[in-house]
Amino acid sequence: MAEDDALMAALETALVPPVRLVARRPSPYASSFPLEQLEVETGAGLRHALVWKDVSPGALLPGGRRARGAGADGPSREPAAYDLLAGAGLGTAARVAAVHEAGLAWLFLEAVDGARLEHVGDVGAWRGVAGWLADAHGALAARAADATWLPAWSPPDPDALREAGDRRIRALAGSVAAARARSESIAATVVHGDLYPANVLIGGEGRVCVLDWETIARGPALIDLAALTAGRWDRPDEALAEDYRRALADPPAASELQAELDACRLLIAARWLSAPTAWTPPPEQARDWLSDAELIARRLRA
Repeated sequence: MAEDDALMAALETALVPPVRLVARRPSPYASSFPLEQLEVETGAGLRHALVWKDVSPGALLPGGRRARGAGADGPSREPAAYDLLAGAGLGTAARVAAVHEAGLAWLFLEAVDGARLEHVGDVGAWRGVAGWLADAHGALAARAADATWLPAWSPPDPDALREAGDRRIRALAGSVAAARARSESIAATVVHGDLYPANVLIGGEGRVCVLDWETIARGPALIDLAALTAGRWDRPDEALAEDYRRALADPPAASELQAELDACRLLIAARWLSAPTAWTPPPEQARDWLSDAELIARRLRA
């Protein structure tokens, strides 16, 4: 009952009272933190579809805890992310309200109607997201310096791979160390940090809405493109990478971007290989990351 009262108090503060809760149901897309879909009616006679996300310190779901470790900082990072993103014109879901007091950290966000990119077969939509990402990195680069709370993106530790039980994983440590060094020369910006297709919605009129900013950080821009194109790394045309490159204000040579992108792809794969052994990725991110890493490492050595 206390949670219900707190929920209604937060909605009454954010919206025109009185607020009536019409519907409330768990979201099927919860991964790291609990998500609920809300439909509310306000005193102005308007209906709002909202997403309620509980990023309180004790709310991290078991799967998220195993993947991110006990130090996950969603309670402080994601609410601040929406302040940083506000006004950037990136199609991000609007933050309707936030509660951060007495051990609670709640976000109330606009519920965006759309399809997850992973379920979209239209190649044009994928290419549009690649161009959107280049624009987003450019728009957010200037904001990174002022966001003192923004942590640095943390690459995987090659020593963790050297200590792995699998011989094939241990053999990748040197390549990962080289990729890590190379990533340090890539232009830094605000990165989502977990920009897999499952975290991208394609809404009406081609709106690109990126979800779940829990891992927002300051880091090499191409980390996001590496995650976005996961599972497409062996395609020779690299159309998405080229769309991203052409959308940049000052595009590098295609060969330069390709080498830097592959370095970031190796880091992405190595991060999954460094995950706790008791944890398995969600179905949309379940891949043969070891084979991916070996393929990219060979390409970087060629």
